[in-house]
Amino acid sequence: MFQKYFFYTKENSSKNGRLRTILSIGSAIVLTATTILANTALTSAVTQDDVDRANDTLNNLRSEQHSISSNLSDLNSQLDATGQRIASLEEQMRTKQSEIDTLQGEINDLSVQIAAQYDAMKLRIQFMYEKDNADFMELFLTSTSLSELLTRTEYVRQISEYDRNMLGVLNDTYTRQKDASAALTADYNDLNTLKTQADAEAANLNNLVAQMQTRLDNATADVTEAEQRALQYEQELEKQRIAQEQAEAEAARQAAAARAAANNTTMNDGVSYDIPAASNSSPTAHNASDVAMLGAIIECEAGNQPYIGKLAVGSVVINRMNSSRFPNTMSGVLYAPGQFSPVASGRFAIVLARGASDSCMQAAEEVLNGNIVIDALFFHVYRSGVDDYGTVIGDHIFY
Repeated sequence: MFQKYFFYTKENSSKNGRLRTILSIGSAIVLTATTILANTALTSAVTQDDVDRANDTLNNLRSEQHSISSNLSDLNSQLDATGQRIASLEEQMRTKQSEIDTLQGEINDLSVQIAAQYDAMKLRIQFMYEKDNADFMELFLTSTSLSELLTRTEYVRQISEYDRNMLGVLNDTYTRQKDASAALTADYNDLNTLKTQADAEAANLNNLVAQMQTRLDNATADVTEAEQRALQYEQELEKQRIAQEQAEAEAARQAAAARAAANNTTMNDGVSYDIPAASNSSPTAHNASDVAMLGAIIECEAGNQPYIGKLAVGSVVINRMNSSRFPNTMSGVLYAPGQFSPVASGRFAIVLARGASDSCMQAAEEVLNGNIVIDALFFHVYRSGVDDYGTVIGDHIFY
């Protein structure tokens, strides 16, 4: 399906044994020098300790960010509850005030009625008791009988009693309404006190929310900075990994050239250096953990690549498991030092914890079931104009 990549050397025209020996020695020297240079570059660059420290810092910052976010959520919930309580108190206060206003109107009406009743009673008293004796004598003389006189006298008494009773009823009602108004006013004042306390609580919560939001913003900025630093470390590790892989590939080429020279053979037929051929091979024995790990590394390395690119990354992992140059287990390949930068940076652990995307998991299943699409052991981001070897798939070059 894809073009296989092989390393070639120029045919050695010399058949002389001495020259073969010289070539072998020269190849060994080149191999040794290449390995030393690669190791020197790795030693002087970013180390795993740097990455681990960056990840520890990032994890601590994320933990702090989560704690602050949780506290902020709690404060906002308390603020919402306080706001609802304030709204309820305000509604109760409006109801109480309406009742107070209604009672006050009734009290005012009673005051008017009491005053009117009192004025009417005074007039009747004045009419009945403040007249001169002639009026009473006239009442006595004009009565045609004792019965009529008693009737008239009883009428005067009843009017007087009515006035007193009515004034008493009005005064009692007035007193009750005043007491009810005082009780409502006391309730209103209690509600107002509660509202004042709730307002103070809301103001305090608003202040705490603002402070917590500032802390969250700062923590988020710190996390972003730490993520960028971790990404820089990861990119540096990726460069080191590429350099190491190229050194290994060059070492393999030099070793093959040395063997070819020693055996008086050429390399025109191509040498794949323990790279299995791409084909639909037998399924690889695996379990759910293997699928999850392979899906996670595929997402980290090729989550934004076409599906064939995901299959290619998965194929590299399986190729390594089948190669004598690498461990023969999924975890051994993925956690090998300096091989997969997302593993070193901690991004792999994050994806593994939450689970890879459906497409990456599907690609992992396919590869483990035998759909090997590339015969490569290494890959990295393709550099146009620099990488003139291997097979390019999406943004990666495989070799």
